[in-house]
Amino acid sequence: MKTKNLALTNGIVGLIGGIFLLIAIWFIFGAAATGSTAATGLMTAFVYIVKLAILILGIIGAVYYKEDSRVGAAPSILMIIGGAVSLIPFLGWVGGILAIIGGSLYLASLKSFTE
Repeated sequence: MKTKNLALTNGIVGLIGGIFLLIAIWFIFGAAATGSTAATGLMTAFVYIVKLAILILGIIGAVYYKEDSRVGAAPSILMIIGGAVSLIPFLGWVGGILAIIGGSLYLASLKSFTE
């Protein structure tokens, strides 16, 4: 029996990561405004880690819930596309919107899991 832990994790990462990607450019600009290349590099690395986490969790969710009727294919596909699009320079906000939608679909599918 498939557990709901992965769906919960994907939903939370999709929502929080997507919201972060919507405003991440301002964090990078703020780090660059300090004049510290280390701060700018660390913030940029953190943004890319979030982007890759969304992409990887989308792929894991697609494989894990492939045969499960409780979780459809749409949340995983949206997170995969959102993670991939966010890796394109200046399109991180578009990937963030797709990740938010995918994460909310994962969270909506939690009600179909019964303990």
